Amino acid sequence: DATNNMDTAVDLDETHDDFIKNPHGKDTNDVPSSEMLGDMQTKISKEVAGQLWTAGKNSTQKFISTYVHVDFLRPYFDIEPQDFRNRLVRSFIPSAQLGAPQVVSAELYGPLMLTLTLVAILLCGMKSTGHHMEEGTLIGTAMVVCFSYWLGISSLLFFIAFVFNAHFTLLQILSITGYSLSGHCTVLLLSTLFDHYGAPSVFYILWVGLGGLSAIKLAGIYLSRTWSSREGTLLAILSVAFHMFSILYLRFAYHKFYEALSATM
Repeated sequence: DATNNMDTAVDLDETHDDFIKNPHGKDTNDVPSSEMLGDMQTKISKEVAGQLWTAGKNSTQKFISTYVHVDFLRPYFDIEPQDFRNRLVRSFIPSAQLGAPQVVSAELYGPLMLTLTLVAILLCGMKSTGHHMEEGTLIGTAMVVCFSYWLGISSLLFFIAFVFNAHFTLLQILSITGYSLSGHCTVLLLSTLFDHYGAPSVFYILWVGLGGLSAIKLAGIYLSRTWSSREGTLLAILSVAFHMFSILYLRFAYHKFYEALSATM
């Protein structure tokens, strides 16, 4: 019995020592160390970053394939040559239908070609007047001016048309503003040619005649597609003012702007 009592006492002492070392009854080998926690956090961070990168990459590829794909832009540039010719001619012919809304096509091939043609005419006019500068600067300045007018005036007129509750989309306004550049191209090209024959007054005849016809055509479209006659008249006046004064700017002030730019460079 004494021996049994001694063995029991020894077991109680060992149990007491284990409780002091691990009071919660857990095995110390099961407790994760700080290094293991750090490795787990690093692994989780890498996995989350990889998933975010993959998701962003897939979203970007989807956006590019949707909005930059040729098939997305093809309907806006798919036009037959005879249709382009007819629309170009009709840009100088005001419509006789004053009551019904005029049909406006959302097509960008013609406006883009007319904008590039206007760039070429400006370059021809600058070289004919004896302006000498690097080709890159000359072309870049003309492209910035022409495309800024086309896109900027179209955006401004679209905003005004939206405020006036006119029935237009942005593509339709881009189209009609672009086709109205036929007046700019014709007036500036013919006036540049007549300048060589010593007839600068021909510009004003062309400005009032051909420029005025294309401006009246533009005004008629805005009038026919605006529900309120008062707001339609105001929108038409603004479009005519932008149209006519932009021709004057490209004829006279653009040269001074280019000279000031060349002087600074």
